[in-house]
Amino acid sequence: MDGLSYFLRSLFSALVLLAVADAIATEDSGSATASTSRDYTSVIHTAAGQLRGFSASGVEGFLGIPYAAPPVADLRWQAPRDASPWQGVLDATRFGSACAQFGNFYTSNEPETFEQPYGSEDCLYLNVWKPASAEKRPVLVFIHGGSAVHGAASLPLYDGQRLAKELDVVFVSINYRLGFLGNLHLAALHNDDPSTNSGHFALLDQIKALEWVQGSIGRFGGDTDNVTVMGHSAGCASIWSLMSSPLASGTFHKAICLSGIPLENTASQQRDTSHRLLANLLLKDKLINSAEALPDYLNVQKAGELREYLYLKTTEEITAAGQGITMTSNAVDGHVVTTEASEAVVNPVPTLMGQTLDEAPLLLLHGMANRRYSGLWELIHCDCEFEPRTLFDSRYQYARFKLSAWVVNRILLGKVDDGADMLSRYSGAPVYRYSFEWKNMPEPWRSLVGAYHGVDIPFVFGNFGIGSRNFTHFTWPLSSGEEREALHRQLMLGFKGFVESGDPSHYPAGLRWPSWAEYREMAVISGDR
Repeated sequence: MDGLSYFLRSLFSALVLLAVADAIATEDSGSATASTSRDYTSVIHTAAGQLRGFSASGVEGFLGIPYAAPPVADLRWQAPRDASPWQGVLDATRFGSACAQFGNFYTSNEPETFEQPYGSEDCLYLNVWKPASAEKRPVLVFIHGGSAVHGAASLPLYDGQRLAKELDVVFVSINYRLGFLGNLHLAALHNDDPSTNSGHFALLDQIKALEWVQGSIGRFGGDTDNVTVMGHSAGCASIWSLMSSPLASGTFHKAICLSGIPLENTASQQRDTSHRLLANLLLKDKLINSAEALPDYLNVQKAGELREYLYLKTTEEITAAGQGITMTSNAVDGHVVTTEASEAVVNPVPTLMGQTLDEAPLLLLHGMANRRYSGLWELIHCDCEFEPRTLFDSRYQYARFKLSAWVVNRILLGKVDDGADMLSRYSGAPVYRYSFEWKNMPEPWRSLVGAYHGVDIPFVFGNFGIGSRNFTHFTWPLSSGEEREALHRQLMLGFKGFVESGDPSHYPAGLRWPSWAEYREMAVISGDR
């Protein structure tokens, strides 16, 4: 690059950095949408009808937009259908319902919703934030995490106002079916639709949302030829499935995969997991005496009768029967998913992968500690000193937690390496990575969970929730707004370059993001003192 070109590019980058800094509030206070006065937008015309959102601080928001028909009654456990047209102007200023689940602090900031049925089967809604003057801007679609059983796009952490403004993108967040309402693999549910027969309803919802983006986002100023899909945790695992699905071809052009790995399961593993749900339902209704009796029951039960039995079950009965069962990932079915994780993907796209230094401890804490979500919530907000071992029933259990966290963390980070290697090697797509190693938090949390799974997400969105009750509250007492915003800006320049051009190093004022295939190096983001 000649000197003049480099000077002009650097000058432009500096102006972008100043614009980003100017867009950032002097002290974050959680969801900008929730805390800023609103005006109504002009009416937007979509294929299904008209809608009107709200405007605040130069960003327009449109919440609770139906992207598919409600998957209820006869549409439960079916591939998503088109949303029905509506009459009049839809009020798009409130979120749609979260998808049915048992509540926790990864879904809402309201402790009264924890550890009980929460949400609805009528939940296939998405949200759009866009700069007021958006025209042909890149589109960023977010898939939330939650182990495929928890989560909602309405969580204040995922408010898209800052991202839309600072990245100058049209930002979309989506709900999708969770638990066994989103993944159920039983022959009794099969019909003549291969999509439905796959049992991959959550993935089909995500594809349907991306199809909605292709058909409608232009009305919001988005560029349908420049769509980046971003997912965290289980949402990242979904991106690997999207890259392996011909049904998703052409719906996205880049991917940001945060703290998730390509997972492989077989059809028999998926069936066995679904049989565990079925056994729990039948045991509760005293139709079998033990889980071991399920095969005999299935041998004599007619498929139509079993189908009717399942469809008569309430939302609460299904979510309760699924408690404690780990969901399997999307196996190859030959129609929705056609390649294994270890093969060349169908949709190779430039991919930016993020990880935290300590992925495992927080993932293991809830299962191994002696506190449920409500108990951990109170501890998170007590601003008090405590001995970490008091969270466990014995010193042995605490030692087991520490050892398990160390071992599992090494395995998880190795799996992320493997995924990056496979994508680079077999698909030839550019891959960039970062390691988020910031953990300027008080003890004992620093020693207990470190740079935990998801700690980078507030820095991505710029929503730190200062002054509000949320599950990241324990993270911030030692940090300053200046420190947080500096790390947020580092990520924003990389993300902005990536969604615009596919290269996170596009703006020289930001970090250097080396090519993984060429250097096997990551950008390191750390503000530790």
